[in-house]
Amino acid sequence: MKKIITAGCSFTKYKWPTWSNFISWFEPDYNVVNVGASGSSNETIMRSVYNAVNKWSNVEKVYVMWSEPNRYEVVHNTLDLSVKKDESVTYSRWDQDFDWNTFYGGHYYNDKHEYYVRHFQNERQNDIRTLERILFTQMYLEKNNIEYKMMCYKSIIIAHNKNYMTNGQKELYNKIDWTKFIFYKEFYGLNEYTEDKWPEQFNKPHDEHPLPLAHYHWVKDVIYKSDIKCPDNEYEKLKQWKT
Repeated sequence: MKKIITAGCSFTKYKWPTWSNFISWFEPDYNVVNVGASGSSNETIMRSVYNAVNKWSNVEKVYVMWSEPNRYEVVHNTLDLSVKKDESVTYSRWDQDFDWNTFYGGHYYNDKHEYYVRHFQNERQNDIRTLERILFTQMYLEKNNIEYKMMCYKSIIIAHNKNYMTNGQKELYNKIDWTKFIFYKEFYGLNEYTEDKWPEQFNKPHDEHPLPLAHYHWVKDVIYKSDIKCPDNEYEKLKQWKT
């Protein structure tokens, strides 16, 4: 069966249904495979996309939701069970395709994570790296003749004001095909869409992620701009979702 790949962070794969779960409602002829992971950096999102294309020959479409520019992972070549990570910062998962253990969300010790962010990260460099990963992904998908669309979970993901860009950053920005992006209003993402249209569809203060109803409407009203509605009983389930 033809495949659609979806990729992103926790706004794409979470403990409740996300926008990825509703893609098949509007494209039922496809098998939707979600390769997203909570806490993913844009480097990992990029890698998950090209790895999926390499693994499966029947990938026809890809939907990507980009994450925060300052995120990073720590990778170990072996599974070290002696590591006592600070669970508030990260979790780990073994990647069979690359034979390494990935710690998502930063370093597994808080003090080292804070040191890295303070001394090794640069905001402009993070912005440029994000553009590089977007451009690489676009070029890779186009080389493989795969249809794709891209989104951001929040407007801060990509800097768009060219007045604050260096020459190199501006040239890189101009190489990206922005017609492939789906934004809410000008450059807003799923988070701002939910705050604007479905403000009650959060479980704040316990959780900052939009609830499933907002994800459904993001797919229906923003991605597909569709008049097709889901069955009433399914819609009621989405309206009542709280966790």
